[in-house]
Amino acid sequence: MFIIKNDSGEVRLAWRLILIILLYVAAAVLLRFIPNNLFTAFLVRNGMTQANALERANTIVFEDPVFSTAIGTLSGLMGLLIVCFMVKVIEKSSFTWKTVGLEWRSNSLPVILLGTILALLLFIASILTGYILGSTGSSLNISMIGVSLPIFFQNFVLYLIMGFGEEVVFRGYVQRRLVERFKAIWGILTTAVVFVLLHQISYSLSPVIILSGVMLWTTIGALYYLSKSLYLVVMFHGVMNTLLNTLHFEVGDISNMVVHAIALLLVIVVVLVRSKVSNIRLYPM
Repeated sequence: MFIIKNDSGEVRLAWRLILIILLYVAAAVLLRFIPNNLFTAFLVRNGMTQANALERANTIVFEDPVFSTAIGTLSGLMGLLIVCFMVKVIEKSSFTWKTVGLEWRSNSLPVILLGTILALLLFIASILTGYILGSTGSSLNISMIGVSLPIFFQNFVLYLIMGFGEEVVFRGYVQRRLVERFKAIWGILTTAVVFVLLHQISYSLSPVIILSGVMLWTTIGALYYLSKSLYLVVMFHGVMNTLLNTLHFEVGDISNMVVHAIALLLVIVVVLVRSKVSNIRLYPM
């Protein structure tokens, strides 16, 4: 038990972090695996071949607006339930909205607006940088003009809830505990690295994309550290994913990396200025 718990009887931080990540990944996989297999079995029983049934099931589960939205919503809400479980059962503490940065404050609405604006600025900056650098990957798919408002709003709700699930787990729980235990910079950076590498499960990421992603999510982690509000990063996450997956812009990896590097540099400057003005401790005494 000494390996799992410390002298105070608390589960060690490393085990808590491993557990919450495993729970979240398992929930996300099962929410896709179970419906997919149920649909496949149903279609096979109705006379469809295994290969065709699997292809059809994938289309229904991952592309049908109703099913994909429902699964995405469950996946997002599952993040909050997992954090509640970790706090109340594993840590044996009281769960409050403040513990993950979700308490509603007088500045919450401006913070939500700020998250939206930052996502828009980053998206526009990536497109413009692609054209400036002459990246062949930066192009506009004309079909974006035909995107209807209902589809855009539906995607926004989906990506906002999915982003909420990821942010409450990784920024609201993982980052906060790493920052409490280690230097703020290492807590933020470690969370960003783990977050990006976990996406390797679903996507094949190149070294450039990994580096670019780490810089982006380090920036997001720093914004959360500064604002202490999950509303900012959730809105940023939701708006950014909606723009990328709905408007069909193809931005070059190098363009993204340049923009993310600049964004990280700007946030570092803000953190350093605020640490001097407000006496924010980036390093524990």
